[in-house]
Amino acid sequence: MTMTRRDVLKTSAVASIAIAGSSSPLSAVGAINDIQLIPHATHFGPFIAKVKDGKFVDVLPSPHDKNPSIMMKSMIDRVYTDSRVKYPCVRKSFLEGKNAPELRGKEPFVRVDWETALNLVAEKIKSTPKENIYNAAYGGWGHVGRLHNSNIVTGRFFNIVLGGAVGTDGEYSNGAAGRVNNDIIGDLEVYSQQTTHEQIIKNTKVYVMWGADLFKCNRIDYVVPNHVNDLYYPKYKEARIKFINIDPYYNETAEMFDAEWIKIRPNTDVALALGMMHYLYTTGKYDKEFVEKYTDGFDKFLPYLLGESDGIPKDVAWASKITEVEESKIKELCDLFVSQSTFIAGNWAMQRAQHGEQADWALINLACMIGQIGTPGGGVGFSMHYAGGGQANSGYRTTPGLSQGRSRVEFSIPASRVSECILNPGKSINFKGKIITFPEIKMIYCCGATLLGHHPNTNELIRAIRSVDTVVVHEPWWTPMAKMADVVFPSTCTMERDDITSGSTYSRNVIYAMKKVVEPTYEHRDDFAIFAELAKKIGGEEKYHQYTGGLSYMDWIKKFYASSDGPIFKEFDKFWEDGFVEFEGGDYEYVRHADFRSDPETNRLATQSGKIQFFVDKFEEAKLPDMKGHVTWFEPSEYLGSKEAKQYPFHMLSPHPRYRVHSQLDNTWVRDVYKIQGREPVVINTNDAQKLGIKHGEVVEVYNSRGAVLAGAFVTDKIREGVVQIQEGAWYDPENTNDKTPRCNAGACNVLTSSRPTSRWAQATAVNTCLVNIRKLGKDEIVKPYKSTLTPEIIGA
Repeated sequence: MTMTRRDVLKTSAVASIAIAGSSSPLSAVGAINDIQLIPHATHFGPFIAKVKDGKFVDVLPSPHDKNPSIMMKSMIDRVYTDSRVKYPCVRKSFLEGKNAPELRGKEPFVRVDWETALNLVAEKIKSTPKENIYNAAYGGWGHVGRLHNSNIVTGRFFNIVLGGAVGTDGEYSNGAAGRVNNDIIGDLEVYSQQTTHEQIIKNTKVYVMWGADLFKCNRIDYVVPNHVNDLYYPKYKEARIKFINIDPYYNETAEMFDAEWIKIRPNTDVALALGMMHYLYTTGKYDKEFVEKYTDGFDKFLPYLLGESDGIPKDVAWASKITEVEESKIKELCDLFVSQSTFIAGNWAMQRAQHGEQADWALINLACMIGQIGTPGGGVGFSMHYAGGGQANSGYRTTPGLSQGRSRVEFSIPASRVSECILNPGKSINFKGKIITFPEIKMIYCCGATLLGHHPNTNELIRAIRSVDTVVVHEPWWTPMAKMADVVFPSTCTMERDDITSGSTYSRNVIYAMKKVVEPTYEHRDDFAIFAELAKKIGGEEKYHQYTGGLSYMDWIKKFYASSDGPIFKEFDKFWEDGFVEFEGGDYEYVRHADFRSDPETNRLATQSGKIQFFVDKFEEAKLPDMKGHVTWFEPSEYLGSKEAKQYPFHMLSPHPRYRVHSQLDNTWVRDVYKIQGREPVVINTNDAQKLGIKHGEVVEVYNSRGAVLAGAFVTDKIREGVVQIQEGAWYDPENTNDKTPRCNAGACNVLTSSRPTSRWAQATAVNTCLVNIRKLGKDEIVKPYKSTLTPEIIGA
């Protein structure tokens, strides 16, 4: 069902291999004897569900998926796993009226009927001011559908029925870059259309993957992936592009392209970029014409770069000492970049670190000095690793989504400040150059997002969750967040409801029918239906009608389809029968920033000068100690160059997982593909493992002052010494819930990460600034292979 990175390079006929064993199943959608073939689509890809006697029995690949992932086979498990929340459940003390928030996650649940659960939640919402309710339905990764998208249906409910609730300001994916890139280059860049693969293949000579893992990260999409990028990778290889991997880890893509490995020390990328810029300037090798014509503020940046303002020249020797990249190598890279058509593929992980605001800025300014921004094979991009980045956009309009309206609650919690806000009502902090004051949060309402999965510093977050009056969760499964709730509504998963969506994020060339595969297995209800009932109980028929719009699900789906360009090619009934409509064409010659380069006056950027900024006035005017007017190297509080490294000598990185979308699928069989003794792997260098007496496959303890986890040692030479890696998203499972900071038996990395913000400007997550230590377990600490505690005790089930 999937190909490895090596398989991708062995053949250019990827599509024929990817759908081997299936003669275009979409052409046979419908009923064949007693077998039904039903099209559906997910964050993992489109597929054809094979259904027999009303039961989902197999997954067939879709021809729109050019390299289906093994993750697709776990879709069946998502429906039938024992971890399903089968009935409405209420925490025992909460149901008895005792509340006892300190018992969240510790005591049994009680099975109740829907009416009891809905009435209980409705009364709690009515008695809680909207300014004290935190809508924790963050992001849209819970569901790709345009109708049942979890955060949209939640926001729509609060906005229509209450006039809003406290939301989340910013995001976890790009919280730092998202607060500065607009002012630097006039666009977020992290979600922008990228220079196409065709242009890269024809023109690029040097491809720098600065922390970017193209193959792994393109396995999934915010909507539906097509994995077309995998068709281009053999052509990259044939074009004889030189790949360079600047990363503490030699990732899958680096291995695919036999990339040169620059083993940079984590969190020091800004220093490396500054050292390169100093070398290019002092040797006169930088593109002076580009800097003068297309950028602003270089003269204000130079005194810092040359050390005139602080007495520290940011030269190659300085950068080498911080990054541990040899001086000769830094110079060699600079000479290569300016002599060849060089494309820099940035990543998102670097800005999820302390002072992450500086990361993209440094690469953008370095690319300016190289001078190739806007050229067919050069420049910089921050989304080649995401959602099919590099694919040509069809130019067609795909399906819109359900409107959630606007919240009249002005305050939103900056992403990653959730724990701090809940634990410190009334506290004031700096945010985007202004002072904001935290409200008092009395209710957490979580639908389609697992706060306990994506938020840093798990033990701190649990203290926050146990401090509020009410916690309500919608979930198809007993996730760690569901186990911390007072009331749990059992919601349907995507295979149990009709919807419509599109794919992929950048190509935008297909609209998919997400047909219901099976009926709900137990007492599951759609989130939309749950909110509709709550709207009626709180606001009567008027709010119910406003929420539903007076339309059925199919009415909404038809309305979304009619608002797209789909009807140009297929009538709705034909689309729904076929399961898709596909758009042809696209701009295969697109080059990012080419228009700006050709005419910077006509195509001014949305910055203070209309050009790319080396200096931003408003950052300087904020007078913050951790945000200056120009890109700046700030030493992290916690990295391998700090004093803390003596006690915690390993820098832990927590990248996105290879076989999950964040925490999704950690309760399915696919976990058996990569877990070690049932636990999340901790990747460790061979020499480091030998020094600690750790063997591959052993269970070890990874710990710091914030907590401890058990993980399975994965010993390899493909990670830098002094660095370890635990993928984010493992389901938190405490060994002893009565401990103040219980050890996690499953290896959930956020037990170890810090809630420290990136800076006072963005207040974003800095999870990749994290030091840990590793302990080999003693002979008296026999640890058996781990099996997750999937469901809590439920009275009356």
